[in-house]
Amino acid sequence: MQLDELKRNMSVLEQVLAKTSADIEINLSASESAQKKILRKYRQSFTNSLILAAVFSCLLMGNVSPEKLPNFYKIFIVILSLLAAGWYIFLFMRLKKINIARLSPTKLFSEMTTIKILTLSGEVFFGLVLTVFFTLLLSYMLDNNLLAFRLTIGFLILVLAGSVLYAWPRYIKLFRDLTTIKE
Repeated sequence: MQLDELKRNMSVLEQVLAKTSADIEINLSASESAQKKILRKYRQSFTNSLILAAVFSCLLMGNVSPEKLPNFYKIFIVILSLLAAGWYIFLFMRLKKINIARLSPTKLFSEMTTIKILTLSGEVFFGLVLTVFFTLLLSYMLDNNLLAFRLTIGFLILVLAGSVLYAWPRYIKLFRDLTTIKE
């Protein structure tokens, strides 16, 4: 976070907490646009999770190549995908209920902070579960198929780099835009 941005956020926070006579106005167009974009991302994550759960459920029911990918990995993916779908639909419904135009700035800051914390805690939880999954999967692949192990490691590195360099900064900007103040 930049020093100027931190100072600006602190001044806004001081105004909100002190309930000064300075009129704080939320930039409705930027906030509502950010809300719609985040809702779209939640909906996409929900849909992707359901598709992944359906695909691995079909693989599990058809008992497709259990020697290459054992069934307990498929069950793990199905359960994790269904949990993620449930979490993203919960976040979607929670954010959709927030009417930015009707809330006071303090209530809006409070609601958006709750959404941010819920999103971050969900992402951390699923990141930890995926770490456990890939630890188990990679140890299995190392013993059975060295090429698949190397390709999976390479793919994971690409996905993590893309997330850190592309996806996370966009999410951070959208969450900042949710509580944009008119100046």
